[in-house]
Amino acid sequence: MANKRKCALVVDDDPGMQDLVVSILEEGDFECQATDTATEAYRRVEQEDFDLLVIDRKLPDTDGTRLLQQIRRLGVATPAILITAYPSVDTAADALRWGAYDYLVKPFNAGELLEKAQGAVSKQALVDANLYLWETLNEKYNWQHVLSRNVKVQETYIMATKAARGNAPVLIQGETGTGKEYLARAIHYLGERAEQAMVALNCGGFPDELLENELFGHEKGAFTSANTAKIGLCEIADGGTLFLDEITHMSSAMQVKLLRFVEDQSFMRLGGTKPITVDVRIIAASNQPVEEMVASGQFRDDLYYRLNVIPLSLPPLRQRPEDIEVFTEHFVRQFGGEASKQISQEAWEKLHSHNWPGNLRELRNAIQRAIVLSVGDSIKPKYLLTETDLTRLEKGTGSNHEQERKSSLLTLEEMERQHILAVLDACDGDTETAAEILGISPSTVRRRLKNYKETD
Repeated sequence: MANKRKCALVVDDDPGMQDLVVSILEEGDFECQATDTATEAYRRVEQEDFDLLVIDRKLPDTDGTRLLQQIRRLGVATPAILITAYPSVDTAADALRWGAYDYLVKPFNAGELLEKAQGAVSKQALVDANLYLWETLNEKYNWQHVLSRNVKVQETYIMATKAARGNAPVLIQGETGTGKEYLARAIHYLGERAEQAMVALNCGGFPDELLENELFGHEKGAFTSANTAKIGLCEIADGGTLFLDEITHMSSAMQVKLLRFVEDQSFMRLGGTKPITVDVRIIAASNQPVEEMVASGQFRDDLYYRLNVIPLSLPPLRQRPEDIEVFTEHFVRQFGGEASKQISQEAWEKLHSHNWPGNLRELRNAIQRAIVLSVGDSIKPKYLLTETDLTRLEKGTGSNHEQERKSSLLTLEEMERQHILAVLDACDGDTETAAEILGISPSTVRRRLKNYKETD
């Protein structure tokens, strides 16, 4: 039986260019539809499934990058190629940011277009096959955290799926809050060790002796308070996976001990005399650029090469804006339950304008907070308090240094007054929301306001 021909949508308002692209794609065994406006293209993508989108950068009703952005917000991951007559770094960055597979600069030849078109479709087939595995994992473990519309993240998931089939060490890098532990757990549960234990340890904040004790355990009498023997996490994880988060926080001495364990899978408990051998798969993670730490001598290169057999990276949320909506909707369902609220258009704009330095963790906290604070059936911007908003509220009105210096000379009563009024202002006068933030009752807020008016 012959393979079904792939269907492409060509969006270009230049009739000559539109005909050229269609004819090249049809020669390459694509079925094509064409339109000259973004509005019509958006309508067709809403109603039909396409295997490829070819979009001109300049359209009469909007920018091609803007169209691609709107399509991604629909949850449509169809691979796209952007065509432009004016190449620039910004063009490339915008195209890739919103999930374009690639872009072409006019004039181009038939071979260039076909090569990129076929490459995009082939890659998407791999993504779709991989996505089935991740959706199965999501259904089984309810881990929407591992779903994404971002091309870079999908590439990471493809690599992670392959990594799950073996036992090689994995090193996951990404900023705090990007979901490194969720990815590690997904690798574990997709692999042959899924029925065995996965044990996690955050290496940050442990002095050497405690970290060594956590990893390897101790024998009775190993130190003054060791009244009984303790099994370490390496033994508990035997047959399963050991996840070591913030690996770069280990001291040089502990890195040597870990290296020895990684090399031969054996260790001795503190105070022990006999080596213990286990079968453990190691997944490590870091929110610091490990390569740079190796170059500066802060992390051992031999340990790095042992751990970095399969390197994975998760980009920060600010580099994957299409995922803001994916996770916002998930968190709204998670915290809102059956009474899930809608996100207002103004709130969506705030979500997309924020830089999210805390990544998914900060977004999760903001949505959970908004669900608690919001009044009515929709979430408005004033309820979406980001970490930046909270910092500003903690500082009162966010005034300059001179004003802050003067406020330190005020009475406690006046300082309380200024703080309450600042919180109310940030909440647009909503006493219920202000009371939640201030940790007092709404009636107390209203009583304070009444007193302020009487004394003004």
